[in-house]
Amino acid sequence: MKLIYKTTQYLAMVTIPVALAGAVLLYYLIHQVINKEIDELLSSELKQVQENLDRHPPDTRGLLNWDHNLQITPAKTASHPPVFTDTTLFDALENKAVSVRMLRAIYPVGKNHYAIRLHQPYLEFQEIAQYLSIGIALCFMVLFAILLFIGTLIFRRVLQPFYIIIEHLSQYRIDQWATITLPTSDVDEFNLLSQSITEMTRQAAYRYSQQQQFTDTTSHELQTPLSIVSTDLDLLQQSAGLTEEDSQRIHRSQKTIKRLSSMNQSLLLLTKIDNQQFVQVEPVDIARLIDGLIDTLSDYAASKHMRFERLDQHNQIVMINRQLAFILVSNLIQNAIRHGRSGSTIVITSSAHTYSISNQAEPLPFAREELFRRFVRNPALAQSTGLGLAIVKEIADQSGLGVDYAYNALAGEHTFTVTFH
Repeated sequence: MKLIYKTTQYLAMVTIPVALAGAVLLYYLIHQVINKEIDELLSSELKQVQENLDRHPPDTRGLLNWDHNLQITPAKTASHPPVFTDTTLFDALENKAVSVRMLRAIYPVGKNHYAIRLHQPYLEFQEIAQYLSIGIALCFMVLFAILLFIGTLIFRRVLQPFYIIIEHLSQYRIDQWATITLPTSDVDEFNLLSQSITEMTRQAAYRYSQQQQFTDTTSHELQTPLSIVSTDLDLLQQSAGLTEEDSQRIHRSQKTIKRLSSMNQSLLLLTKIDNQQFVQVEPVDIARLIDGLIDTLSDYAASKHMRFERLDQHNQIVMINRQLAFILVSNLIQNAIRHGRSGSTIVITSSAHTYSISNQAEPLPFAREELFRRFVRNPALAQSTGLGLAIVKEIADQSGLGVDYAYNALAGEHTFTVTFH
């Protein structure tokens, strides 16, 4: 969710409870004001009734009530201050019980005391209070919605430089040697952000250039002397007069140099993958790629008395860098040949979204969690660099693919599955 919509959501979440609480509080305040006004009205009417009683003392044998809101009855108790209460009375006109505000008082006239009861229905006042509270709350919500809409437009305009910066960053690639150009703004914070990002990308590009140059130079400088030493050892092995022990030493040295050369190339490849130097993608037919590698590696498999079996062939077109796709599939097939049991069958199964490579071999000599880590290898294979599956995992992660491993202990079968999302 975008920042502007997230902010709007939080404002709305806060505003609705505040509006409801405000409506309740407003209703309470209006109700209190109405009660106060009714009390003043009843007090004024009580004063008028008392004045009338003083001017025209009633006949205690037959008191007359002047209106239906007033009732005067003889009282035997002494006078006391007026008392206000909320109660309900049956209204003959409405034919139902209604809420009223009642004032009770005892007033002396000569030697007699009279109980005076005045009441005023305030149902209409309550309805007015409710309608007024709801109306004000709705007006507040509408006003807030308008202000929120206007604020969103303003906020979006203010954040426009921020979105432009994000767009430039999403299109920036450190390996293209292009200088990032960010817009200026009349907001100091955005200008500071642009300057900081520009400086950061400049330094990152410089360091990336230095690292890439160091990696390429180091790989080249290491590969050259290794090739020279390997050639010299070949010539030395062909020399006359070598003992059997000397030949074995030369052979061991050649194997070590070959392993160093392979490790150097693998590390260089991993560095390039980490630096995302394989950015060009294209549609790659994985099934055809597998068939080509089977033809290429069939002699290698035959040397270990192994054969290939293809099941459920499907055309799998994947958007991926072609070179990385070749390395990924090649490493998995070579891994199956290298570690597979002599005389076994390598089964390659493909479906619409996956392909798997299965081979029979001894259980892993290390924990399963370490399978895709760098330099984790089978000690029984001296020539292994421990980088083949690490390269597979790195390619899968960079290309948005999934790679899983499973082992069937009963069949002694290892299975690697690559999933295309």
